[in-house]
Amino acid sequence: MVSEAQRQAAAQSSSSSFRMPRFEVRDLESLEGRYDVVVCLDVLIHYPREEARAMIRHLASLADKRLLISFAPRTLYFDFLKRVGELFPGPSKATRAYLHAEADIEDALRQAGWRVANRGFISTQFYFAKLFDAVPVGSST
Repeated sequence: MVSEAQRQAAAQSSSSSFRMPRFEVRDLESLEGRYDVVVCLDVLIHYPREEARAMIRHLASLADKRLLISFAPRTLYFDFLKRVGELFPGPSKATRAYLHAEADIEDALRQAGWRVANRGFISTQFYFAKLFDAVPVGSST
């Protein structure tokens, strides 16, 4: 994914002053530094509620301008689908999938000084996720 992002960034660059952004894939818990944008896709599904809140605080502390977070939403329908899926045997039983209430994620962002600027929903036959595009509370975006 990093190589593809670098390739596309270079292809989009028409300016001689273009500076390649730094793309990193690292262990989130140990990630340090400051970034314009922090993207956390398909990770919170592995964290129970309180650990997810802690991760959101951590990610928010790293981001300056935007924080993009996807999560599996906890709704009656998706909770039902998850429970039905648990009835079928398969190797995926080793991985727990945590669904999160939209209000919990938004509250964790708010407590970290961020607000949701845009919301999205991604859905395919067996995949679904909410996507929050968050900005600092004082941002005009």
